[in-house]
Amino acid sequence: MSLVLHDLLTCCRRLENERATERRNEIENFKRLLRDPETVLQLDRNSDSRRGNQLNWDAVFSLLKKSFQKEMENLRLTKPNASASTQTSKQKRMQEIGSLVKYFIRRANRRGPRLECQELLNYVLHIIKDPASCAAYGSDCSSILLKDILSVRKYWCEISQQQWPDLLILYGKFYLTPSGKMNRVLVARIIHTLMRGYCFQTDQLRSDVFSFFSTAMQYVRQERNTAGLDHIIAAMNIFFNTFAVNCRKRICKIGEEILPTVLYIWTQYRPKDSLKESIIELFLLQVHIHHPKGATSQEKGAHNSAKWQSILHNLFDLLVNEINVIGSRGKYSSGSRSVAIKENLIELMADICHQVFTEDTKVLEITQSYTVTQSGGDTVPSKRRRIELGWEVIRDNLQRSQKDFHVVPWLQITARLLSKYPMSFPNCELPQLLNILHQLLPHQRRGERTPYVLKCLTEIALCQNQKTDLKSTHKLELQRTWSKIWSLTIRSISFQQIETEIFGLLGAMIQGNLVVTDKELWKIFSGPACKPSSSAVCCLALAMPAYSVPENLDVGMEQTNRERNLDSVLKEAIMKWALSCNLEEEMEECSELPPVLCSDFPHLTLQKVLVSLTMKNSRATMTFFQNDAKCVQHLQGKEENSFLDVEELYLQTTFDEMDIFTNFAVNVVDKNVTGSRFVINQSLRETLECCLLAMSEKLLSSYAPKSKLVAAEHLVRCVSLLIGVLGCYCYTGVFTEEDACKSELFQKAKSLIHYIGESISNSSKKLNEDAQISLLRTLIMQCTKCLCNCTKNSANKMVSDLFLRLLTSKFINDLLDVCKNLMTFTGKPSELGEVDLVGNDPEESIMEADNQVSDDLFDDHSVTDISDTNESGEMQNVTGAVSPLAEEQLTKQDLLHLEILRFLCICATTVQIQTMSFRASDIRRKLLMLTDGSIFDSAKPLHLHVYLLLLKELPVEENLLTVDEVLKLLTPLSNVCSLYRRDQDVCKVILNNLLPIAVSLAQSGTRTEEKRNAQEQFLTVVGAFWTLAQGKRCTAPVRVALLNCMKALLEADPYSKWAILNVKNEDLPVSEVFPHFLADSHHQVSILAAKSITSLFQDVKQRDSSGLSTPLPLKLQQKAFENVYLRVQEGMGNSW
Repeated sequence: MSLVLHDLLTCCRRLENERATERRNEIENFKRLLRDPETVLQLDRNSDSRRGNQLNWDAVFSLLKKSFQKEMENLRLTKPNASASTQTSKQKRMQEIGSLVKYFIRRANRRGPRLECQELLNYVLHIIKDPASCAAYGSDCSSILLKDILSVRKYWCEISQQQWPDLLILYGKFYLTPSGKMNRVLVARIIHTLMRGYCFQTDQLRSDVFSFFSTAMQYVRQERNTAGLDHIIAAMNIFFNTFAVNCRKRICKIGEEILPTVLYIWTQYRPKDSLKESIIELFLLQVHIHHPKGATSQEKGAHNSAKWQSILHNLFDLLVNEINVIGSRGKYSSGSRSVAIKENLIELMADICHQVFTEDTKVLEITQSYTVTQSGGDTVPSKRRRIELGWEVIRDNLQRSQKDFHVVPWLQITARLLSKYPMSFPNCELPQLLNILHQLLPHQRRGERTPYVLKCLTEIALCQNQKTDLKSTHKLELQRTWSKIWSLTIRSISFQQIETEIFGLLGAMIQGNLVVTDKELWKIFSGPACKPSSSAVCCLALAMPAYSVPENLDVGMEQTNRERNLDSVLKEAIMKWALSCNLEEEMEECSELPPVLCSDFPHLTLQKVLVSLTMKNSRATMTFFQNDAKCVQHLQGKEENSFLDVEELYLQTTFDEMDIFTNFAVNVVDKNVTGSRFVINQSLRETLECCLLAMSEKLLSSYAPKSKLVAAEHLVRCVSLLIGVLGCYCYTGVFTEEDACKSELFQKAKSLIHYIGESISNSSKKLNEDAQISLLRTLIMQCTKCLCNCTKNSANKMVSDLFLRLLTSKFINDLLDVCKNLMTFTGKPSELGEVDLVGNDPEESIMEADNQVSDDLFDDHSVTDISDTNESGEMQNVTGAVSPLAEEQLTKQDLLHLEILRFLCICATTVQIQTMSFRASDIRRKLLMLTDGSIFDSAKPLHLHVYLLLLKELPVEENLLTVDEVLKLLTPLSNVCSLYRRDQDVCKVILNNLLPIAVSLAQSGTRTEEKRNAQEQFLTVVGAFWTLAQGKRCTAPVRVALLNCMKALLEADPYSKWAILNVKNEDLPVSEVFPHFLADSHHQVSILAAKSITSLFQDVKQRDSSGLSTPLPLKLQQKAFENVYLRVQEGMGNSW
């Protein structure tokens, strides 16, 4: 033992000194030793080497625990008649040692978790389960649990499935029986955090967790103490969100039990905003669980009861009052308080209105579902009151006051209600509501209501467009009102503050053909009334397929353009307006860049407009573009509602929605329609090219690396515009891709790309500067928008091919170099003032042999767990350890790295018909080098993100990886899975990202040995996850991902030639394993298995001339049917 460790050991033994002064000196000496770098280094080495005969962090912790337990025992043995000073002295001694333990834990884990999770948990449980020690030290000990255990991801994953609910129930008792010694808010925060762990790391459903929520709400109501209640309701929301899919009825029942109490708390206790937010989320969840996708009856999938209807009516009454109270506060507020109310409250009100607005009930007498408790404990009888229901409530509130604070919330509700449930809006209400909004519209020059009025009108226009059963009298009345609204809207076009809403409304009226348009519409897009903007161009894109562009506007255009045809005058004017191009003036005279280069427009919308304007039949061309095949990549970006999947599952269960047996047949004819029938107006095409060339030339002449007017992002937008126009021409069949590459526009785009490449090269040398990082990331994101790896013939695809032709090998290599540098980028020195004194190899002994059987892959002895050097309790979120997949784990450099990686993956996987300046195989090779063991460390969040992205993006069915590339990509897979085997979030994503590679495993070729090796690596991981699932060590989301993975294997190998798992030395074809999911205890897993069952009977990749999948041989079908029958019988015993 080294001298420093000998001193530490001696100090530990002296901590039990009876003399207070000497004991304090030893405590200070102990802290000093823990701050000594040499001591820390020795302890780290001994802990990492796992040598039992050396003093390490766990051994020191054990000595400290003994000292603490001794003080606990002394306190427990204190006689009841002992003097107060004696008791205080003993409590103080115990608190001194307890504080030292807390200090030690944080020093030990400062460079990553060194102490054993179970030892820490046992220490905490030992204290809080003992009444005496809990009273003296329970609060501090709970703080250790929250900040030093639950905030560390390694510990989060090592807490067993049984410990999560046990801890939850234990702290639930502390919340329900407060002693004054334990901070109530701290307890609530711990419950919130434990609930996240319980829901995300386990699949257990304990009835006592259900009962806790009911008891907790009753306790709050009786004790009138809302301390920590926001955390309790947040925990409830997590619980309901997670388990709603598997036990809908129970959650509906518990909701009906507690919501009256929640209503009472809202009305009586004036909760703070954070608590209101949690309550609104709770109400929204319950409404969606009771009424999936707005279902209003049990026949349609709703879960209704008389009690629930009463709650809905009371909730509606409460929300009406709440919204009006918010509005009334506006007249007393000063400053810049927004007149709008939060979206979640609007969402809830819209959902409630949809349920309670029935045509047969206008006024309802309700009994408040909550009673007011008097101070003596007696309850006042429930109050009965009459409330109004129906659209009259909205109409009355829209007309009740002229104050924006009163009107705007109801405008928000109206817009959301119409947007979400357009078909529920009564036809008879259309004229009345439209008239009210029309009356509100002229007040646009004062107040803040106008954008909300315009949004409402837009939703009404879209709603009316969906209604096919309007009476003729209604149609005439509506047409008159819409004509007035059109005129008002056109005259307001110059107001920039409401430009987006104005063009949105104009577009909706055009889509619905609600008015007869006049030439005033075209004046907007050809004159100085407004500048070209994203909303204006979108409106123009809707107008062009709806109406033919008139010949001219009778405003003198023909006199100044006599040499041109009259029908091209207006088109030319619109073109120049869109590009802010005036060829008669010197470009240098204009110091401002055109709007099209200063902001992002919807992808290819402007380009399609410009190309359509150069055609003889612009309307037909724009219609052709509207029917263009949509690219999946460019449809992404909107945040999906995760609960929508649960709602759809409810409706499938009630057989209201059945998509299981759809899409059996597909159209096998490739409808790659070309636009060769289009005729171009050469004069207009020349004008367009002239404008674009002038714009490009101005950019090139004005650009400099440090220019304040022109930045690299402007160059990318210009490139996107140029090749977008060329790509649209190619898509219409006017000229070929080869012709496009010889054009002047393409050559200008190449010049622009050259300067963009220089900007990237310069920025890559300044990766420490935030400004350069942001600039580079913006550039790459804009470049990615120009790419598309879809195979369907589309304008997107044409543009992508042209953009790839622009890229040089230097451009690509510079980006690859940035990726390589960022993999090992360290950035600024640690702000903690300490560095990791010794390397920690988290991958040590993960895999001892490549041919290890699958059920050993994730055994506990096979891996040294994650040791994230950034895991410090003080730095983590108080509601649980941050997932390695969370964006907050990544730096700005990391986010840039992933953006570049995504761009390069698309470049490497796009099917290339023509030779580019670079080779896709070279890009893939260099990207796969990022997973080399010399630089790849899967314990680092960035490296995990990199690997998951490569898994997901590199293998594509249309451009299969070679066997060598597949092998290279799969090499780190077992290690990554072993390292994160207990992290359910990561396991789910790993399995989901494995889906694309299954196709590459089935490719034909001569190198059968290498291919079989790749297949075995893949199947080893799938088999290991299957073993975990059978042992109930995987949560339902992980099992869903595993199911999808096996489904992909079935589709890749329908005849079970190689898709065979080796589980405990037994070969199990995936086709035999897959039916087990039908008997899964989780409803979502079994339903998904049932929907995927056709893969056992058909080769879904092979289709006959009619588009039907090819059936498998009868023998295989018979065997599959027997397996399915057995598992369905087994699954029938499950109760959800």
